[in-house]
Amino acid sequence: MTSFMPDTLNPATLLSKRFRPDQIPDLSGRVALVTGGSAGIGYWDVAALAQHGAKVHFVSANPDHGRQAETDLNTALEQSGSKGSIVYHQLDMGNLKKVDSWVKKFAQQEKRLDILIANAGIGQAPWGLTDDGLERHFEVNNLAHYVIVLRLLDLMKETAATAKPATVRIVMQSSEMHRFAPSGISFASKEEINEKGDGVQLYGRTKLGLIVFARELACRKLAEGNPILAISVHPGTVDTDVQKAWGQSYGALGSVIDKLGRLVGKSAEEGAEASLWAAVSTDINQSNWKEYQGKYYTEPYGKADQETNQAKDQAVADNFWKLCSDLTEELLGERLN
Repeated sequence: MTSFMPDTLNPATLLSKRFRPDQIPDLSGRVALVTGGSAGIGYWDVAALAQHGAKVHFVSANPDHGRQAETDLNTALEQSGSKGSIVYHQLDMGNLKKVDSWVKKFAQQEKRLDILIANAGIGQAPWGLTDDGLERHFEVNNLAHYVIVLRLLDLMKETAATAKPATVRIVMQSSEMHRFAPSGISFASKEEINEKGDGVQLYGRTKLGLIVFARELACRKLAEGNPILAISVHPGTVDTDVQKAWGQSYGALGSVIDKLGRLVGKSAEEGAEASLWAAVSTDINQSNWKEYQGKYYTEPYGKADQETNQAKDQAVADNFWKLCSDLTEELLGERLN
């Protein structure tokens, strides 16, 4: 007998369009990389891609969490009979030289890369500087992904030359929290980025950065050749460990916000649906992929171009790209643009 009850009573999920696991195509032979894959949304991105046959690499800063996730997920794959596999890599994304060294080795060792999900990030935590002397939200959430993506573009272009058209994709895990970015943000300088600020605004600024990064990547690097899709998404209000940052930044009030978010938010598994849709949905294909290129979506199958005017500002986007390029030259001795 068919049930007419929903598979969840979560209000955040019920109000969203869904991309369910049974909509994921066979991914056998395909290779994916997910940053921040040991917990939360990234964990479920890794699990779903591998369950459908992909070889999935993921990075995480904490080796204990990363190895445990790798063991648990591979055990589940073996028990289910899936042909997918999962490989963990320890990586501190707050150290750009380590990021660059790791990603160059990865590009040499892997023969293809079909999917890259830029998921890792610091949440609404207090302001702080990395060992590189950069505001930590910006370096981890934005600059490290800039280096990873640009270093892997050649490998992804090689993959796109033989892959089914429009199946090679780069997904930025953005958020509607980009609306909380400071109103005067311009990404004009290192000094601006390093100014002390509110945790929510610092986090929101990086989510805005991922929206403009996807768009500029599409325009600057992916306009020619075999199709590679760059897209940014909002996962919804999700109950993950990132929520703990509310308490770190705002004390008792933040703890209340954290608890409310966990009460009404999606599960991490449900939150992964948006990035999985962007990464593998066959509804995005050779005939229509240009309609999605560089766009920001607030939910699977949603309406594009709903980001703030600030996120649409070309001057902001140009500054973001130039700042990332300048900082890679400063820290790595090389421009990647």
